Amino acid sequence: MQMSTGNNTMIAEHIAEHISMAEAAQSWLRARGSRVTDVRVFMRRPLLEIACPPAELVNQASRIMETHKGGTRSVWVASLEGCRVIWR
Repeated sequence: MQMSTGNNTMIAEHIAEHISMAEAAQSWLRARGSRVTDVRVFMRRPLLEIACPPAELVNQASRIMETHKGGTRSVWVASLEGCRVIWR
């Protein structure tokens, strides 16, 4: 099944918008001393993994549990510039 050119353009624009969102979030985080360790751009919303979250994000974060290699651990998640930001 082949996608139309219009559909490809729409997807490319959507991804470009998400890349811009991720870049804005990275700039904000770096200005506050956070280290961005990973960036993933998806169709729904970008995801940034960080070390040393700034207080502004810690205060609004939610805790989720992640299963990893047979164990569970806490992961913190917050929103910034339309992106998900996580840290462990």
